[in-house]
Amino acid sequence: MEGYEVVLRSQIDGDFEGFDDEVLFKLMDGSYWIQDEYKYWYRYAYCPEALILRKNGRFYIQVDRQSEIVPVQQISGVIESKINGEFKGWEGETTYELLNGQVWQQSSYKYEYKYAYMPEVLIYNPGGGHIMQVAGTSASVRRVR
Repeated sequence: MEGYEVVLRSQIDGDFEGFDDEVLFKLMDGSYWIQDEYKYWYRYAYCPEALILRKNGRFYIQVDRQSEIVPVQQISGVIESKINGEFKGWEGETTYELLNGQVWQQSSYKYEYKYAYMPEVLIYNPGGGHIMQVAGTSASVRRVR
């Protein structure tokens, strides 16, 4: 891509399901990048190649050398754990205990049923509060313990 500098070559760690709104990308090098601008584009791939590009001081991610790119920001302080037991989705004030001992509660209304047993969890703060991403879904949360 003309005018873009490749600053990092890596792979998505796990499933890639395209771009949407504030998607968190975990790369194999251990870095995390969050989608910085809304753009919807669906494409499924498992552990695809990911390039972090820079142009005019802004970072972008390109996956599997496709022409679609999206602006991203690097994010730190991501908490990785698992739910201690069953995950049944979001019901409004759902509380989940993690294997690391932390307890997090849903902080804004969202209802979505999704079942998983001891799924992996990522918790991150993109700037406006914490988000818990689990089993392909996410919601705003706050730590209660």
